Amino acid sequence: MTGRGGTGAPSPTARRDDRGRPPRAGPSAAVRSPGRAAAGTHGRDDGAARPAAVLLGILLPVGVGVVVVVFRWWILAAVVTLLVGAGVVVAVAGLCVLTGVYLREVHRVMFLGDHPGEPSSGEREDPAHRGYHGGPAWWDLCAVAGRTWRASALWGVLLLPHITAYALVVGGYLAVAWSLAGLLRLVDTGLRTVRRIRMVCPECYRRLPYPSYLCGRCGRRHDKVRPGARGLVRRRCRCDRTLPTLILLGAADLETLCPHCDRPLEHRPGESREFPLPLFGGTGAGKTRLAAGLHLALAQAALRDPNAYVEPVGEEAARSAREGARALTPGHRTRPTPPGRKVRAATVRLGAGRRTLVLQVFDAAGERFNRSTTAEELTYLGEASTFVLVVDPLGIPAVWRCLTADERGRLAGERSHTRDPELAYGAVRDEVQRQWRALGRGPAGSRLAVVITRADLVRGTSVDPAGTPVEEWAGRRLGLGNLLAAARADFGSVRVFPTSSVTGPDGRADPSLDVLSAWLLERQGRAFAALTRAPVAADVGGGDP
Repeated sequence: MTGRGGTGAPSPTARRDDRGRPPRAGPSAAVRSPGRAAAGTHGRDDGAARPAAVLLGILLPVGVGVVVVVFRWWILAAVVTLLVGAGVVVAVAGLCVLTGVYLREVHRVMFLGDHPGEPSSGEREDPAHRGYHGGPAWWDLCAVAGRTWRASALWGVLLLPHITAYALVVGGYLAVAWSLAGLLRLVDTGLRTVRRIRMVCPECYRRLPYPSYLCGRCGRRHDKVRPGARGLVRRRCRCDRTLPTLILLGAADLETLCPHCDRPLEHRPGESREFPLPLFGGTGAGKTRLAAGLHLALAQAALRDPNAYVEPVGEEAARSAREGARALTPGHRTRPTPPGRKVRAATVRLGAGRRTLVLQVFDAAGERFNRSTTAEELTYLGEASTFVLVVDPLGIPAVWRCLTADERGRLAGERSHTRDPELAYGAVRDEVQRQWRALGRGPAGSRLAVVITRADLVRGTSVDPAGTPVEEWAGRRLGLGNLLAAARADFGSVRVFPTSSVTGPDGRADPSLDVLSAWLLERQGRAFAALTRAPVAADVGGGDP
């Protein structure tokens, strides 16, 4: 059937034959789609060729390698050798270049002075340059490491062995230097301990571990002149002058100051043993006259020995030496020490053979011993081990009452109106014990000389000591029994000395002062005790209790 109004498209069923099968493709169909058929054929050939190409790519290098190894092995060896050799040459050349950079920085820092500057010293810092072991050694090491790293970037890792070796050398040097510093300090301290050298300021009475020194060129003050960060055997001031670091090496010859009170120290502290000797007693008991007599006795004793000498140190001792002989003439009245005057030691350097001793005699006004509050100001008492209590027998009321009327009339002008000597002794004893407790010391080894002055005036009187043991005379006739009993309990050794602080017709000091000097100095060495021993036996003195 055809569509309405003309011929139409054949129906779907018209495309099949009578048996219902689809029509066969004719030649025209093959002609119409040749490209499609070709495309299908080529797609199946590429999939089959791909595994073969991969296999060929694997087998070919393997086969070449087998051939080279089996038949031409020397070719591979040559190639490998060339590669390794080239690598070694490059590595050595690079390491040489890096080593050159490292050595260049070492040369610049160590020899050309291109090193870190030393930090400026503050107001309280010692004005001396640091020793190389005191900081510059590490500063140079850090400078070399930092500059080498910046110059070689990451390749600087290859220079770690160089830096490590440098650090080991610096560490060894520092170990040796600081060990030497410690050894020098130990030797210095040990020698001062063996020689019993203690340094005490005669102005502020404080013990000095080490004095301060002034540079002789620029006047800068050096407070810690000991082996350490700023020098081992010598230190270099900011003005480039060198100073010794040890007293044994000549530091005592420098101008010294007390590090506490800033006063000059003329006696060259640390060079010789120092012997502080405090005198105490009531007002007018004769302390100043006794100090002058001791100085005169020592000076005259030194004249008897060509290897001995007595040298006053400072203005106080020089004044005592000038006025000593005149002050000891019979009938001369010594002016008392002003109560408000600052107590400063009269220092004398005493030499006997190869030994020297610095004797510091402290003479305080008697008013300072009337009250414990004023005695507390005398801090030198805690540094002493030998003390001298000066007693005027004419000032003791019981002794004065024992004299006859004629004797009192004759001696009235010589009598001192001092208080009971037990009051001065008690005030000083309490202060000494307080200072000893603060220093961790005790009375062991301490000594007290009870000096009875004006022995020349009491001779021939009712209280004449002739024929009576000194201890008994002082305890019974002078009424000092309780004082001596307390002194024996408070001090390790106590001895009584009647003395006369006057000169004879020949200008020589009384022999009793030689006896007293010998006892005072006997623990400072046999040479000093023998030097001050009187040439003839004195008829005054006493034995140990």
